[in-house]
Amino acid sequence: MEGFAVQTRLPVNETMLTLSDIVRKTSDLPSSPNVALAAMRYATDPDASAAGMAKIICQDSSLVVRVLRLANSAFYGLQREVVNVSDAVVMLGLRTVRHLALLASTYPWMTRPLPGYGLGPREMWIHSLSVGVGAQVVAEKSGRVNPDLVFTAGILHDLGKTALSVWLDNKVNAMARLAELQETTFDVIERKVLGFDHQDVGAYMGEAWNLPKPLVMAIRTHHRPLETTEYAEVVYCVHVADYLSRAMGLGIGGDSMSYDFKEETLFGLHLSYSQMDQLADEMLDRYEKQERLFEVMAA
Repeated sequence: MEGFAVQTRLPVNETMLTLSDIVRKTSDLPSSPNVALAAMRYATDPDASAAGMAKIICQDSSLVVRVLRLANSAFYGLQREVVNVSDAVVMLGLRTVRHLALLASTYPWMTRPLPGYGLGPREMWIHSLSVGVGAQVVAEKSGRVNPDLVFTAGILHDLGKTALSVWLDNKVNAMARLAELQETTFDVIERKVLGFDHQDVGAYMGEAWNLPKPLVMAIRTHHRPLETTEYAEVVYCVHVADYLSRAMGLGIGGDSMSYDFKEETLFGLHLSYSQMDQLADEMLDRYEKQERLFEVMAA
């Protein structure tokens, strides 16, 4: 695999497991959000049209229902009923539809509890959505990176937890305590105990899904952003948003006792620490709006 060299051995029941073993032997892993990724790529095409986006959305019948439900919701107050996907895409816009496709495809597995990380139902969803919208806010303030790209990176940044959770079950409290005693972060303890962390596992899964390289890099290095070798500004946006989300208590679990925030990421985005309160306020406001909007679609 490309990326950082990591130890890839995990002792479980005296059997040595590799990263590929973890992914292969973990049951009920999320599948690649193919329709959402196709919508994401298509939305960046300068020749993209509502009809073309509708054709992609129609590959997923559940997504068709959600898009039409949103288009006909009280949020938009239309006087006529929207009955076809092309009209809904025109009314909602390509950007909104691509975001909704991603949220709809990840919602089922992000709302499951992850006991290995002390996360109850919907807590990973809350955190991931807040990081997605937060990264978007940071990108817009910076003006140096595509806000839609970092929104996707923020949504998917903790993908690896879906695979590692089962291997950490009944260990999270002890690992969190160890992190506290050693005055370090949970991901560092993951690497000490397992040989790799949820970033490494998530990047492995992302590469298997053929995710774009900037997304894989953000998944791989959001806790250690200064080690990134490419797409630094994408990683920085996710790192800042992840820190703010945890500081506001949005979907935190047993691994959130501390966060090694790298202030250099702000400088790399041409931002300053004095802007953090403003970023947090805008992030929370947008998160609440997105949450209400998605509740309409997911109802």
